[in-house]
Amino acid sequence: MQNRLFPLVNYEFIKISGTDSVSFLQGQLSCNTELLSEQRSLTGALCNLKGRVIADFRLLQQGEHYLMQCAEGMAAEIVTTLNKYAVFSKVEITALPTTDKTADSAPTVIGIMDNDVDAALQILELELPNNANEVTATDHCCAVRVFGPARRIELWFHSPSALESFSQGFAGQESDDLLPWLRADIEAGIIHVSPALSTEYTPQLLNYDIAGLIDFKKGCYTGQEIVARMFYRGTAKKRLHLASCSHTIGSSSAVVYGDKEGDRGEILAYSNSDSDEHKLLAILPAEIDDSAQPLQLSDQAFSVISILALPYCLE
Repeated sequence: MQNRLFPLVNYEFIKISGTDSVSFLQGQLSCNTELLSEQRSLTGALCNLKGRVIADFRLLQQGEHYLMQCAEGMAAEIVTTLNKYAVFSKVEITALPTTDKTADSAPTVIGIMDNDVDAALQILELELPNNANEVTATDHCCAVRVFGPARRIELWFHSPSALESFSQGFAGQESDDLLPWLRADIEAGIIHVSPALSTEYTPQLLNYDIAGLIDFKKGCYTGQEIVARMFYRGTAKKRLHLASCSHTIGSSSAVVYGDKEGDRGEILAYSNSDSDEHKLLAILPAEIDDSAQPLQLSDQAFSVISILALPYCLE
């Protein structure tokens, strides 16, 4: 198979700078920003006062400032939300342009998978980060290891010339098809919050509380009291599940799991395949048993859905 680069154009970036950056973010985000370093990025969530997820993100330290990576369409909302609380802090929060590459624009992010990882890192003279979210870096590029069963890294290029030099040395081509990368996200149980999903779900429904996006030992942050109460005092009635499906999944498909009219689970992400089984992430009853109650697509009468183990539930 030919080597492939996946241009990850489905992200936006925010720059956070100022002497109060870490302490300010600590009071707003679900992750413990005191653990952030140039060798360790953090994933987390920005919640509203009701404990619902406004956005998820990856936070990375770059010198004296910080870069926040979020889903396409979410940067402006995150900047607006954070700036409401930033009045009394020495912090500056700005969305970065993704075009007209300059010193103050968003990095160019390339995804690398499977056997291509070693070849890419060798060209860049970088070591493979040992664990998910860890970072190795040069002056012009960093490699971030992405969580999941697939072997994946994101390369963040801060210099157009460094990207050009890498592309010339890598024996492969850019892929116009992001589906393999997005499928790997699904298999990792990862849901990124888009504008359509923003403020619709609690961290618990998206499994953020068991996937490492919530630090329950840190201090207060916006929405923390509700998020913690759900985790410690309540038993989750519904959760995000990974499943395989025998039939093609469509944009209007749902998962039927019972005999009642309301027994339908919302599909938040899916990936159809010509050569492999179809995969999906859906919100279903937490203790669902597909052997006792057969699952199927709402628009495919003869379909069969099987629940699969999530990788973060195996650890």
